[in-house]
Parts: sequence; C-alpha cells; structure tokens
Amino acid sequence: MRTTVEIRDDIYQKIIKEHGKRKISITINEILTKYFLKKRHDMFGVDPWLKQIDLSDIRDEHDRNL
Repeated sequence: MRTTVEIRDDIYQKIIKEHGKRKISITINEILTKYFLKKRHDMFGVDPWLKQIDLSDIRDEHDRNL
C-alpha cells in the first residue's frame, strides 16, 4: 500500500544520513512495526505464581510428603 507521510525535516535528515535515500520506506516501516507490535505490560507487572514453569518443576504424587 502506498501513502504519503509528512516527516519533520530533522527526522528526515537523520534517516537519510543513517540509512540513505533508498531505504526511507523500509526504515519507517521498521520503526512503526517496533512501536505498534511490541508487547505492552500492564501497570501491575507479573505475579510470580503466573510465570511459566518448566517440566522440572512438576512433581508426581509420590514425590510429595503428605
């Protein structure tokens, strides 16, 4: 899809300097992808009991001291 985007002159010059004129679209797409597709954390963080466990943490009934 093609669209027109107005970029500030200082940002344009920095993109040109770092990536060249031929890679403007690729650079802008990478920046937008990183911004919009990053994982967002909620304000409370993750509780320790919600973390993923691996198979070494799982015990059988026989391993427990009942």
